[in-house]
Amino acid sequence: MTDEQYTRAVQINNRIKELEKVKEYIKQKTKHRLWYAYNTGEFGSSWSLCPEWCMRNIGDILDKHDLMIRQEIEEEIEKLKAEIKEL
Repeated sequence: MTDEQYTRAVQINNRIKELEKVKEYIKQKTKHRLWYAYNTGEFGSSWSLCPEWCMRNIGDILDKHDLMIRQEIEEEIEKLKAEIKEL
């Protein structure tokens, strides 16, 4: 294995760990939902969530995209694992 391959393998491994951590954190679909936030600070340092009464109006859309994001996380993990096998 070359130095470049080793470096890439470490990068891939770190990314997989990050994605697995996110998966673990959001694993319970009924306890997590996508949400919009808006900047309340002058320099982008403070964010607040949009009110629930407003987000309820697009709940179905947010849930659909939540499922798509979860699937994309799975696909990225599988792609990274395949890349490690090739190294």
